Amino acid sequence: MTGILRPVTALLMATAIVMAGHGLLVMVVPLKAASYEFTSFAIGIMGSGYFAGLVAGCIFAPAIIARVGHIRAFSAFTACVTVIPLAHTLLADPVSWTMLRILQGLCCAGVWLVIESWLNTSSDSETRGRVLGAYTLVQLGLLTLGMQLVGLIDLAGTELFVLAAILYSLSALPIALTATIAPAPPKRNALRLTWLYRVSPAATLGAALTGFATGSFWILAPLYATANGLGSAGSAGFVAAALLAGAVTQWPIGSLSDRYGRRPMMAAASLVAMGASLVLGLAPAPGVGTIFAGAILFGAASFPVYTLAIAHANDLVPKRRAVVVSSGLLFVYSVGAASGPLVASFIVERLGFAALFTTISIACGLIIAVTMLRLTVRPRERARHHEDFVMVPRTTPAVFDLDPRTDEMAVTEIEPQSYTEPLQAPVPGVIAPDGRLPDEAHEQPSADDETHRTSALA
Repeated sequence: MTGILRPVTALLMATAIVMAGHGLLVMVVPLKAASYEFTSFAIGIMGSGYFAGLVAGCIFAPAIIARVGHIRAFSAFTACVTVIPLAHTLLADPVSWTMLRILQGLCCAGVWLVIESWLNTSSDSETRGRVLGAYTLVQLGLLTLGMQLVGLIDLAGTELFVLAAILYSLSALPIALTATIAPAPPKRNALRLTWLYRVSPAATLGAALTGFATGSFWILAPLYATANGLGSAGSAGFVAAALLAGAVTQWPIGSLSDRYGRRPMMAAASLVAMGASLVLGLAPAPGVGTIFAGAILFGAASFPVYTLAIAHANDLVPKRRAVVVSSGLLFVYSVGAASGPLVASFIVERLGFAALFTTISIACGLIIAVTMLRLTVRPRERARHHEDFVMVPRTTPAVFDLDPRTDEMAVTEIEPQSYTEPLQAPVPGVIAPDGRLPDEAHEQPSADDETHRTSALA
C-alpha cells in the first residue's frame, strides 16, 4: 500500500491541509454570522452561494487548468481561497459574505479538480480503487478534525478566520514543491440531464433531494445546535458526529444494496433519516443525548443515499458512460444542495430552528415516495453489469475517473465529443428487447454487452 501511495503523497498531504482549513471555515462562518445577528435567511443564502460557486467552479475551472497547468492553477486557487477567511474579518455584512461564499465554492472546486485529476493520472486501473479510498479517508478525517478546531479558540475574535487562512495557504506547499510531473489538463464531460433522467428517475431525483437535505444540514445544523444550548465546540461535535456516522455506514449499507438492490436500500435509509429528522424537529426540548443520537442516525442513514444513487445509475449503463452518469448526478446533487439552505432558512426564519429538520424530513419522505413509485413501475431493473458499491466524495467530476467501476477505456480513450452525440427519440422508460437502455437502442453491441449477455444466458 505504501508503494501505491508514494507517487501521490504530495497530493494527499495537500488534501489533508486544505480539508482541515475547509472544515474549520465551514463551522466558523454560520456561527460567526449568527453572532453578528445575521438572519437565518441571510445565512441560508450564504450557504446556497457556496454550492452555486461549487457548480460554477466545476464548469469553469478546467479551462483555467488547461490554460496555465495544474501547479500554477492550484497556486492561484489556493491564493484566492486564502483571501476569503481574511476578507470575512474586514467585511461584516450578509451581501459581502454571500459573495465570498460564492468565490469560496468556485476556488474549492478548482483546488479539488487539480488534486483529483492529478490523482487519476498518477494511478492505473489496478490502483485507482485504493487511491480513491485513501483520498476519501483523508478528506473525511481532516474535514472532521478541522471542524473540531472551532472549539479551541474563542469565537468572538478573528483568530479562527486567520487559522483557516493559514491552513489554506499551507496546502499549496506540497504541490508547489513536488518533483512529480504535472499531468495533462482534465477533459470536460458534457451534461446530459434528460438522458440521465431517462436512465434512472430514481437516481436523479434521489440525488437532488439528498443534496437538498444534506445541503440544508451542512449550513444550518450548527445554528440548530447552538439554539438548543450547545456551544461552538458542541455544534462542531454535532455536525462531526453526523459526518462520521455517514462515513462508517457507507460500506454496510452499500453491501446490503449489493444484495437487496439499490432502490430498496435508498428507501430504507431515507426512512431512517426521516425518522431521525422528525425526532430532532418535533421534540419540544431535546436534551444533548437526543440531539447527538438524532445527528448520528441522520448522518448514518442520509449520507449514503447519494452514493447509492450513483451505484444504481451506473448499474444501468455501459462502463463507458459511467463518468458521464456520475458527473451528471453530482451536478444534480449540487443544485439540490444550493436550493436546500435557501428554502430551509426561509422556513426556519418563520417557524424556528426546529423546522429545519422537519423540512429535511419532507425531502427524505419524497425520496421514499420516488423510489417506491419506481419500484412499482419497474420492479426489477435489468442491470448491464453489477459492480460492488464504491464510496465517492461529493467534490468534482474528476473524482469519478478514480472510481474502479469505471472502465479504463472510458476514462482514457473516449473523446468528449462522444458524450454529445445526438440521441434518437425512443419511448421514455422502455427497455429495448435486447436489454439496452432507451438512449442506446440504436447503438451497435459492444464486446462488453456480448460478455454480459453470454454470462446472463449461462
